Amino acid sequence: MERHAEVLARSAADMTGVLSVDADVLERTSRSIVRAAACVADVDHVGFALALRGQFVAQPTTDPVVEELDGLQASSGAGPGVEVVRGSGTLDVPDLAAVPRYAGLAEAAARHGVRGVLAVALTAHDGVLGVLTLYTRSTIGAAGRALADALAPQATVALFGAQRIAGLARAVTSRDVIGQAKGVLMHRDGVDDETAFGMLVEASQTTNIKLVDVAAWLVAQATTGTAPDTDTATTDGAPPLPAPDRVRPTQARQGTGRGGTRR
Repeated sequence: MERHAEVLARSAADMTGVLSVDADVLERTSRSIVRAAACVADVDHVGFALALRGQFVAQPTTDPVVEELDGLQASSGAGPGVEVVRGSGTLDVPDLAAVPRYAGLAEAAARHGVRGVLAVALTAHDGVLGVLTLYTRSTIGAAGRALADALAPQATVALFGAQRIAGLARAVTSRDVIGQAKGVLMHRDGVDDETAFGMLVEASQTTNIKLVDVAAWLVAQATTGTAPDTDTATTDGAPPLPAPDRVRPTQARQGTGRGGTRR
C-alpha cells in the first residue's frame, strides 16, 4: 500500500504540474497520464485515447506497439478500449485470443508478444472523457488493477482541467484573431467596429465557415499578402474560404462608419 501511495502522490504532482494556459496543455497532460499508468505492475505498454462523441480517438505516442494496437482499435471499432469509451468503468481482458470479437486485435498483439489488455475509463459527471489501454505480455494482477483504478480519478481530474484550459486558450486566441480581423476591415473599408463584425458574421454564414477561420484568413492575407487558395476546402471539410476582398457589407449596411465613408 505504501508503494501505491507513493505512486499516487507522484502522479498527482506530475499531472497538476503540467497544467498551464497554452495550446500544448492537452498533449502534456496525456503524457503525464501515460507516465503514471506505466507504474502499474505487469504493464508493458500504455496507450491513451480521448473519447470524442463516443468515439475512441487514439492519441500520438512514441511507442510503436501502442501506435499499432490503439490505432487498430480506432480504425476497426473493436477492442476493450472502444467498448470502455462506449460505456464506463474498467474492462479486464487477460487473454485477447479467447475473445472472438477481438480476433484482429489479438493477432496484431500476438506479433508483439502482448497477451492481455486492461482498459480503464476516465469518467467525469457527464460521461467518459478518455481511456487508458494497459497492454501486458502476462497478466495484470489484483494489485495492478487496484492501482489502475486508483489512478483513474486523478487522471480524470487532470484531463478535465486540461480540456477546460485548452478551451480557454482557444477562446482567447479566437477573440484576438477576430479583433485583428475587425481592425483589418475597419482600416480597409472605413467602417466602424460593429459593421466590421457584421461583415465577418455575414461571410461566416454565407460560406458556412467558422467565424474565427474567416477572421484568421483575413488576418493572414493582410499581414503576409498571401492566403489559402479559395478553391481549396478547409481542413474540417467546409467549403472554400472567401477571398478577403469579397468580405464586404451588404448594400443595406453601406454608409458612413467611424472610419469614414464606405467605398
